[in-house]
This record gives sequence, C-alpha cells and structure tokens, in this order.
Amino acid sequence: MTAALGSPTRLVAAAGRSWPTGVIAAVLVLDGVVTLLLEALFLPIYLGRADVPESPALLAQAQPLAATLTAGAVPFPITVLIAAVVNVLLVKGMSTVTDRIGMMALPLTAWTVTYMLCTLGGPGGDVLFMNDWPTLALLVGGLLPAGLYLYYLANLSPAGSVGARYGA
Repeated sequence: MTAALGSPTRLVAAAGRSWPTGVIAAVLVLDGVVTLLLEALFLPIYLGRADVPESPALLAQAQPLAATLTAGAVPFPITVLIAAVVNVLLVKGMSTVTDRIGMMALPLTAWTVTYMLCTLGGPGGDVLFMNDWPTLALLVGGLLPAGLYLYYLANLSPAGSVGARYGA
C-alpha cells in the first residue's frame, strides 16, 4: 500500500478522488465564469478623449448621438490579453489537479458557456456584448491560446505526455 501510494500515478489518482482536489477544480471552473464576467464588463474601455459639446440640445438628442459619443477615442480591449493569459493559467491549474484533457478543459468550457450566455438578450432586450470587433477579439483571444495549450498537452510526445508524466 505504501509503495503504491509512493508512485506518481497513485498520488494523482488518490488526489483526484479527494475532496480538496474537487474543491480546487470547482474553484477553477467558477473562476472561468467570474473572469469572463469581469472581462466583459471592462471590454468597452476607450483611450483618448471624446469631444462632445455640452449643450441642452445634446440632452434632447442623446439617442442619435449615443453611437458617436466615442468619436475621437480609440477602443482599448486590454481584457482580450487578460483573457488569453488567464485562460491558459486556468487550464494549467487544472493540469495540476488532473491528467485528463477533458477535465483540464472545464474552466475553458465554463468561460465559453458564460460568453454565449452573455450574448443573449436580457429581460429588457439589453445585452452585455456589443456587435463590434472587441467582442469577437475577446472570444478569439480567450479561446485560441488556451485551446492551443490544450492541443499541445494532448499531442505531446510519448516521453513527455501528460499520461507518461504520471506513469500511465
């Protein structure tokens, strides 16, 4: 029993069934949801200054001007880079908990499902994402690096593969 628990395969298998490992996995999946919500809230950041004249006529014509209030400012979707880094770290964090690729993808799956839910309209018809390029950049930036990392883990050489690392 002691020799079996001493091998890396048994340690990972025993850790996979223990409750702290399950809690860590659940926290990483929940973190995928929370980080997407934060990235979505900070996605419409602009750099620069929009020159909007201050006048009472502006208040009366707010609806037509809503699309041009950012004239002169440049979109700065820094959350795309944050999503790329955080999602890779979430997958890497799951790789310390499990050696199964499908389980490693759970935080990324939660992130993607939350992204899709944010594109749906709410009760008043309002949505969290606009139909513009930063929204698409967030999807690509959030999925592509983490997906490539999962692909890399799934296709490692047999000597350095995830299963071989733990003796499977």
